[in-house]
Amino acid sequence: LQLTGYLDWLVRRELDDVVEIITPPSRGCQLSLRLRQPEQGRQLQAQLIERGIICDWREPDVIRVAPVPMYNQYLDVYELIEALQALT
Repeated sequence: LQLTGYLDWLVRRELDDVVEIITPPSRGCQLSLRLRQPEQGRQLQAQLIERGIICDWREPDVIRVAPVPMYNQYLDVYELIEALQALT
């Protein structure tokens, strides 16, 4: 949950104008990010996957991400934030 906590902190700090975290505080490793401008949501998800970032799109406006400690590191979380900043 530390990786997800780091992701939560970075999203709130760096992407507050782009996404809103809609996952309840009592959560596992997944965060659901509601896009504030969802028109390009599917395209954004495809671009993240092209960069090797595995995520999921849910209509009408949610991208779901789940940093899993067995497979991900803090750098992976930071690279997700950088990718979202570059693509939005």
